Amino acid sequence: MLANPQLLSPCVIRDYARAIPPVPVAVAPCLLVCLILAGTFILTATGAYSQDTAGQILAKFEKLSAENRQKILVERARSEKEVMFYSSLQTSDAEPFVRAFTKRYPFLKVNIYRISGQKQVLMIQTELNAGRNAFDVTNASAAQAYGIKKTGALDPYQTPQRQFFATAHKDKEGYFTPTYINPVVLGYNTNMVKRNEAPRRYEDLLEPKWKSNMILDIEEFPWFAVLLKHYGREKGLEYMRRLAKQDILMGRGRTTQAQLISAGERAIGIALNSSSVIDIKSRGAPLDWTIVDPYYAKPNMLMLARHAPHPHAAALLMDWTLSEEGQSLLATLGYVVARKGVKQSIPALLEKESFLADPDFIGPILEETGKDFRSVFTSGR
Repeated sequence: MLANPQLLSPCVIRDYARAIPPVPVAVAPCLLVCLILAGTFILTATGAYSQDTAGQILAKFEKLSAENRQKILVERARSEKEVMFYSSLQTSDAEPFVRAFTKRYPFLKVNIYRISGQKQVLMIQTELNAGRNAFDVTNASAAQAYGIKKTGALDPYQTPQRQFFATAHKDKEGYFTPTYINPVVLGYNTNMVKRNEAPRRYEDLLEPKWKSNMILDIEEFPWFAVLLKHYGREKGLEYMRRLAKQDILMGRGRTTQAQLISAGERAIGIALNSSSVIDIKSRGAPLDWTIVDPYYAKPNMLMLARHAPHPHAAALLMDWTLSEEGQSLLATLGYVVARKGVKQSIPALLEKESFLADPDFIGPILEETGKDFRSVFTSGR
């Protein structure tokens, strides 16, 4: 019996060929058919014929009734047994999130690997280049979502839950649907700043009293881009150069910045994620927030891996996360969610309309914005 065709080297194949006696002409056509079939088997076994991607697999269920679709997903997810989620959720929030999901689907194990920022993009790119298909679902900020899509690691997924999200909050193709949105606020230490003295406009930050008293993230590119859009490029850059002269403490990590503000390291955090500020404030810290014009929000997008090893389990996780149940849970954890009809934990964040700095906005200008930001705020540091 021949060895496994996948393991045969060209030299071994030639040796087998020499050992085969001449074939009568009458038998040749039959042998040709056999060789074609054998070749087809070898190509299939070695992966030369591409399999459907996760998005293609799930797209086949789009025309089914909701009941039949769910039945098939559950049945096939049972055999997959687990789902890998590369997530930027805070560790303290991941536990109740997983607990609620597995209560709904107890046959699935959710493996969460917490990662965010540029590290997330680089890790996914590295795995893709190595042919390692490890994750099923990921969520990330707009800038990272754009970067991950650019690697080719994502597939569109038209989950039925997308109908409950406004057009402005999702892309047409189905790559991005918001796990939650993060309105950006100015945070301040209430022991150092009275509420009626907190800045209301970004121009207020140029006042002498705020010099050496502010913090800004070293990768706050969306904020930079939104302000340049608001003021116009030249006027915006001029404002940024004046702001940079205010001796701003540059740091990394918006949650860390909110903690530093509450500890009195500085009086003001220029652009903080509202979720971090509200969480720390709820624990009794001397921290509060205010909305500054232009008001904008950063979406955190939920995405499907193109080569998800557990596509049906991935669909269940994404469907549930974007469902009323999943979005309501995130809202109780302090997140602002985009799904229509869900009760928000902090309605005040939605009283004023915000500009959504989504992947289509920040992605194409990210490189240029990053260069401009660094030249103004971190050059020479």
